[in-house]
Amino acid sequence: MKLSLPKLLSAVLFLAIGLTAGIAVGTKLHADEKGGILGINHIAIVAEDFEKSVSYYRDTLGFPLAIEYKDDKGNPAFSYFQVSKSTFIELVPATANRPAGLEHFGLETSGTESLLDHLRDLGLDINSPRISTLTGIHIGTTKDMDGVNIEFIGTVPGSVHRKAIDDWDLK
Repeated sequence: MKLSLPKLLSAVLFLAIGLTAGIAVGTKLHADEKGGILGINHIAIVAEDFEKSVSYYRDTLGFPLAIEYKDDKGNPAFSYFQVSKSTFIELVPATANRPAGLEHFGLETSGTESLLDHLRDLGLDINSPRISTLTGIHIGTTKDMDGVNIEFIGTVPGSVHRKAIDDWDLK
């Protein structure tokens, strides 16, 4: 059965919400003074027709374009559409090595480094945390038991995500 993109996106959002709740409750990773998971930050979609997808999310659904990056040749690298104050849809163009579809989801965190250390202590294989040179976010990644890519990100002051979140109330 093939799902339309809106139905697929809805299904992924429900899955991500369930995963977030399960992680937060099951492992006591809810945000507290030491840090933790704050919620879903973004869902990443690889688009077969990038410009058509940009038009769909911006013009049809009305989500403002909050973050946009182009490669060295001026081609789109990725774009973020702001769904709510701190929730985004990341859109990435498809390539031969990156087929169209849902690629990952990102969980916003506080105390990202200590959270990632805690997840490692629980036995999760967390890729080396890093600071994105493009966006300034703190990020660590893993895969769940079904191979779903998960990003744990800290939208620290100075990151483009934090700027978009802070500017939301000004719109």
